[in-house]
Amino acid sequence: MQLLTKIQNRVRGLRQKWGSAEARRHLWNKEFANGRWATIEDTSGDLIYRFIEKYSAGGSLLDLGCGSGNTGCELPIAAYCDYLGVDISDVALRQAQDRAKNLQRDRNNSYARGDIESFIPPKKYDVILFRESIYYVPKPRINATLDRYAKFLTPRGVMMVRVHDQKQGEGIVDLLEKGRQIVEKHLPPPGPLIFVLR
Repeated sequence: MQLLTKIQNRVRGLRQKWGSAEARRHLWNKEFANGRWATIEDTSGDLIYRFIEKYSAGGSLLDLGCGSGNTGCELPIAAYCDYLGVDISDVALRQAQDRAKNLQRDRNNSYARGDIESFIPPKKYDVILFRESIYYVPKPRINATLDRYAKFLTPRGVMMVRVHDQKQGEGIVDLLEKGRQIVEKHLPPPGPLIFVLR
């Protein structure tokens, strides 16, 4: 049974990285609708919030792969003036919009459906966040994706990448440090890896 689960997870991972945008959207919609991601709907103690508050300084935040809206609903409201959450899943975006409305954050928070690799931001941002979402960009396309988003940073703006742990960050860490200014990084032996870069 464990072997079957491993094979299914591997196939799922390949679809999420290499499938068409429509196939990926269908897969994510199904997973959010079935509650697969309900276990991570409360991440209020996440270390990433400290970094976002420091660098957003009350400015604008673009959250790529926002899921059901944790970042925009758990950050202190004073940490940003406007927030745009982007996700490929319609189901996740509806959940995020509902959460924002229930918390009376719908004036500051907005959401858009989009694929990380092709989404065109409507303006420049102080923080562009890849919170556990960089894995879904195929490694050969990570640098081009980061380079494209770097053009949408304000003069003081930064990109942030959060990776769950060393194992999941394998290969990604080298790509992040290649040809970019690392402003700050957090690399504990166990725990999340956080990169702040330009």
